[in-house]
Formats: sequence, structure tokens, C-alpha cells
Amino acid sequence: MIRKLLTLLVAVPLMLGGASAAAHSPAPLNCAGLTAAHVPQGMVTSATAADGYCQVQGVLEPATKFTVKLPVSGWTGEYVQQGCSGLCGAVPDLRFPLFGFSCPAAKDKTLVVAGDDTGHTGDPAGAQPATWGRDPRARIEFGLTSEHRLRLASDALMTAYYGHGPAYRYFDGCSTGGRQGLNLAQRFPADFDGILAGAPANNEAPLALLEAWVATRNTDAHGKQILGPEKIPTLHDAVVKTCGDVIQDPRKCGFQPSSLRCPPDVDRPTCLTPAQVAAVVAFYRGPHGLYNGGMPYGSELGWIDQFVVRSGSPLDGNAGKIAFNYLKYLGYPTVLPGRFKLTDVRFTPATYDRLNLLGNALYNANNPDLSAFRAHGGKLIMYHGWADPYIPPFSTLDYYRAVQKRGGADAYTRLYMIPAGYHCLFGPEADTSPSEIGVPEFLQPLMDWVEKGTAPGVINVPTLSGDYTDVIRDLDVAPFDALAPIKTAPDSLNANYHYVGRYYLGGPR
Repeated sequence: MIRKLLTLLVAVPLMLGGASAAAHSPAPLNCAGLTAAHVPQGMVTSATAADGYCQVQGVLEPATKFTVKLPVSGWTGEYVQQGCSGLCGAVPDLRFPLFGFSCPAAKDKTLVVAGDDTGHTGDPAGAQPATWGRDPRARIEFGLTSEHRLRLASDALMTAYYGHGPAYRYFDGCSTGGRQGLNLAQRFPADFDGILAGAPANNEAPLALLEAWVATRNTDAHGKQILGPEKIPTLHDAVVKTCGDVIQDPRKCGFQPSSLRCPPDVDRPTCLTPAQVAAVVAFYRGPHGLYNGGMPYGSELGWIDQFVVRSGSPLDGNAGKIAFNYLKYLGYPTVLPGRFKLTDVRFTPATYDRLNLLGNALYNANNPDLSAFRAHGGKLIMYHGWADPYIPPFSTLDYYRAVQKRGGADAYTRLYMIPAGYHCLFGPEADTSPSEIGVPEFLQPLMDWVEKGTAPGVINVPTLSGDYTDVIRDLDVAPFDALAPIKTAPDSLNANYHYVGRYYLGGPR
């Protein structure tokens, strides 16, 4: 099975690489006429004018649904493609602000924007079984090809509508979208001029092990939850007291969960039982050698609903659902048996190696060699919140360190590490959005870098306070140097994480 899938992988770039960047139209079409436009490996199903856009919907063979929104007037010549989140399964909401930008062109609706569902219908958070992963073609589209194919389709539609293609192409994504952005830079380096990759899930296969780890480490032998949400405020307050209101770098903090240990035979909301201390230590450390660290100090409020649940089992939290679906339907060459449970996972090097058979072929975007992207003139901005509990920031630091070690990274890449930033700069509550709390503006600096040669420097960040109720708007964040030596706390559970040497296609450091 794995040999057949890898054979398909060899064929896919050959099929796609020969496609023209945009279909030629003898004359621009009106909006309704786009239903007759030629789309590489696909078709348009509807084209309607509304809210200042010509909104085009269609399907890329065999099942990838997409939406492209073309400004009726005032198009800047810029194209922005939006990535998805989680397991995808729905076309992203293409309304601004998206993940981390709200530039004037976006607000004025003068950008062409597009997104797709990556070839399947399903719940991004894993609430539904990801049975679509039984189809190898669906795995390839989700993991590797969907964003490249959408770029080709969008070029064709822009040419058909405006009479010419875009002057500049940009990709914006966070989480799975961040992985998609890095995948494009690594495997389709000529597709985009600028890429925003936020909180990237580029170490996808090992990330499933981390998610399984935190869910199972909060479950006792009887299937009951060890650390409940009632203990989270006490834990978070203790971390903030030790590390600071806005944690600049959790590796510099030496907080020890044992400092909250309850007296013998006592269990109250203001302390941790011995079992809870052990669980929290496991959360901060992560699965040794199988992922780049664990939960960062300061992320505690985001653990609720992720692997600390309000009711039921931690195995059914967000982390457990994603891990279960990935492992059962996506992570292995053949589908695991119906009796598979998350507690069956063995956190061993053999499990890591087996997951990375498909991980490195399809889902991981860990190659630090971006020389082809740089040669094309591409620019990459990455960002990650230091308090991200969904995709801890340490994997991004290690990946960017590998990029920097190849030399010349400052000429075409930037990394911004956001103090007190949660996943994709949302949160910690699920209903907290950038429009409510404000987010750093990344797209305009990326456009200025690509179009004017102005390299981005310090960016002003509306960072949240330690209790995540107030916005601190005077924090300036400079580009992060992952190679710079830091003075870590000797007893920090975050600083002593194990670097996964096989993490990159480039091999151990």
C-alpha cells in the first residue's frame, strides 16, 4: 500500500507541474460568463456578483470544492490564497480579517481571495470520523496538492475575468494553513511570491503523538480525568507569578508544578494532588524524543476543552479527537482496526518511525532547504505564539533554526515569536477572535517586502495580559533569531525538551 501511494506521489508533481499557470481567454468574461471558463482539472459551478465581488465556486477533480472572490472594481493585482485549519473539510471563511492581517487592500476589498476544502467534507476539529482518509487520493490532496491546484485554478479565473493574471501571489495560513504555506515553499517554490505561515503544523505526524500524549496523560487507569478545569486558574496564576505577567520566552522560566502540591490526603482547587503534579509535568515536558517539547508555560488557560475537559473523558477533548482521527485514518499506510483506541498508542521510536513513513511523504513540511523558493524571489514570514497549547512553539523554533543554519535566511525569511500569544493569536476562549482583541498586521509588511524590497523589522503587537482580559498595545516584537544563545532556567521543564534530530529531511543537527 505504501509503495503504491509513493508511486502516486511521484506522478502527481509531473502531472501538475506541466499545467499552464493560467488558461488563455481571448477576451475578459463578465461574472456570469465565468461559468464557462476553463479551469485546469476542474469546473466552475456558479459565478455571482455580490458585496463588491464576483464570487466563483467550483470543483477540482475529483472532489475539491473551492471559492474565488474577484473584486468587481479596484483590483490591486494582488492575489491572496487562504489556508485551512485542523483536518479541513470546508472552504475557509474568506472574510477579513483572516489569520493575522487586516491591511487596507483587504478592508477595501481590492484583493482577489480564494480557499478550498482540500478535497473532502468533514469537521476540521475532528468531531466526525475522518473516514475520507481511507482514500489514498484524498490523503494526497489534503496533505500535498490542494493548494497548488487551487493556485492554478485561480490564475485561470483571474485571466478569464480581468484579461491577465495577478502581479503578485500571496498565501496566508495558520495551523494546518501554516503547514500548507511551508509545503508550498518547499515543494512548489514558484507558486507564491510571499507566504505567511502562522503556528505551522509542519511536524504533523509527530504532532499527533503529542496530542495523544497529553490526552492519555490526563486519563487514569480507570478512564477518569486526572486534572480538571477547576485547578487551571490556580495553576495559571502560579505560572504567571513565577514567570511574569506576559511571558517573553517560557524557556527562561523555572516554574515547578510540585510547588502547588497538596498536603497528604487533601484535594482542593488551590493545590495539586501528586497525580495531578505528575500529569502537569508530563504536559510541560511532552513525549521525550517524539516531539519538540510539550505545553509552554503560560498556555494553561488554553488546556480547557483541549485535553482538560469540562465533562466526560480527556480522550474526547479536542486534542484527543484530532489525534484519534489522524492516527486511525491518515497516519498509517493501512487503516487501523475498528477496535483501535487512543490508549493503544505506544510512545516509542518505532511508532514515531512508522508514522513518518506517510508523514514525510505527505503531511510533514520539515525540509529546511528553501533555496528554490529564495531563488524564485519568494519571501516568508512565520509567526507563533509563545503560549500556544495546540501546537507548542518549540517545533517552529527548531525548524527555523535549521533554516537559519543553512545560511542567508535574513534575506528572505522572518520569524516573530509573540509573547502571551495563543494558537493563531486567538484565544484563550474559543469565541475570542482577532477582530475583538486585535492582532499583529503581517500581510502589509509581507507585501512591502515583496513589492518594494522593504524588509520587515519590529512589529507592534497587541499582546494580551496575563489573565487574558486586557490588551497591551505597546509591545514591540522584533524578528526572532533562533540561533542566538539564550540563558534558560536550569530547572525549566520547557528548556529541557528533547530536540528531535530526525525532525528534518536534512538530518540531525
